[in-house]
Amino acid sequence: MKRATTNHFSHPHMHPLWIFILTLVVLVSSYDLRTVNAQSGALPEIIDQQVEIDYGEKISVLTTIDLGDIVLNAEDKEAIRILFRPEGNGTIWSYAYPENTSKSDFDFSENHVLINFEIPTGAGSYYPPGTEFTIEFEFTDYATRISSSNSIEYLDPDRDWERANGNGYSIIYYGISSNEVYDLIEEVNSRIPDIAATTGVTNPPKIKAIVFPTVQQATPSFPTVSQTATNQHFFTGFAQPKYRLFVQGQMNSKTFTHELAHLYTHEAISSAFRGIPSWLDEGIARFLESGSSEPSNNRLRATVTSDDLLSLSKMQTIPGLRRDVAIFYPQSGAFVGFLVEKYGPSHLAELLQLINTGRQLYDAFEAAFGIPLLDVENDWRALFGAEPLVKPSTDTRDDDQYEDQKDIHVPLIDYKSLNTSSTDNGMLERNTTTFDTTEMPKMDENNPSAEPENKLSANNIVAMILIAVSTLTGIWLFKSQRRTPKSNS
Repeated sequence: MKRATTNHFSHPHMHPLWIFILTLVVLVSSYDLRTVNAQSGALPEIIDQQVEIDYGEKISVLTTIDLGDIVLNAEDKEAIRILFRPEGNGTIWSYAYPENTSKSDFDFSENHVLINFEIPTGAGSYYPPGTEFTIEFEFTDYATRISSSNSIEYLDPDRDWERANGNGYSIIYYGISSNEVYDLIEEVNSRIPDIAATTGVTNPPKIKAIVFPTVQQATPSFPTVSQTATNQHFFTGFAQPKYRLFVQGQMNSKTFTHELAHLYTHEAISSAFRGIPSWLDEGIARFLESGSSEPSNNRLRATVTSDDLLSLSKMQTIPGLRRDVAIFYPQSGAFVGFLVEKYGPSHLAELLQLINTGRQLYDAFEAAFGIPLLDVENDWRALFGAEPLVKPSTDTRDDDQYEDQKDIHVPLIDYKSLNTSSTDNGMLERNTTTFDTTEMPKMDENNPSAEPENKLSANNIVAMILIAVSTLTGIWLFKSQRRTPKSNS
């Protein structure tokens, strides 16, 4: 007996399979329709951007955008997302919607949108002078993002800034003679080969130096470490590895080289999960000021006795006692100078490279120098007549006791402000507040278009509907098939 054939299209009720397929076709064809339309038509374009800097408080940005073929609802304050990121090493994107701050606003006219927003730079949102910001605007419902062609450089607009270029770095300054600047560049350029050989960084990214005429004029632009340090002008400069720049309160080739060496060192360990101990970071910078250990050795011999020398295990971070600080810096420079002068700069560069790959300090040191760190430390102490340190019966060292140096401000001490008298053991008051770069939510550095956790775009909603309808249709199809009676042969 022949099996009867059925024409599904002539059936009074269309087969569920065709209903399922038709539903998918309709949904897929409508999915992300606005994205397709935006990308196939005229894209939005930034036609004007005005920047006003209220130094020490905020950066106000007014941007005019031609929307092209994009259609926005003036009531939808989340239709455009504003993104900004300071340029540097490992910096992250911040974002805002106009509704997130009363200072942001939309103004629609002639298919243009005016976006007014602020980047906070005051208390709790410190950025050093010279920081450059990249600005982008994302049209959230169209998966379209545009970038401003001009970055915003954060500088005090009341100063007449000038610029000069050295070997791999630029100097932004005011109130200093050009001859003095170019003399400094000539001196610092002569130090670059030693800096590169010691850190192993031969092709650094562009580095920027912001130089003020005096420490007093620079201090308001320094990060707040303590009020006492601010009042006494305890620091003469700060390296900012995160932003690949440093701020200095005087035109001095040694302190300039010191800060430059910090940035090279931090580039050498840019991939490390942790930073490096302060004695190594400061020791490299101190030694490279002149390329000799003698200045640090002479200062130690003139100001401390052999019994005053610190153990490296106690120098993982900069100490809090004023007298210990006065010992810490020259001792760091003297010890690192000893390493370079006895073993060669390539071993120190290898140490940084091993730390950058994730090796712990003591393990990395022995691999790079072929001798345990404690043995080398005792060899150095013997030069000053100090008693050797005894290895503990149990290994109590902790490579993670030092601070993560990758995202902090690295200060340069003004030795003249220190009283190294043995009777002066006062604590250096410290402000332990952690400064957030912005109070706005943070987002993925490598994917600035990613949606925040509490924000669903139209594309997300369409995708959810597609999944839900497909699931329900599949369930209905399954049940329909089960209810269909089997045909008799």
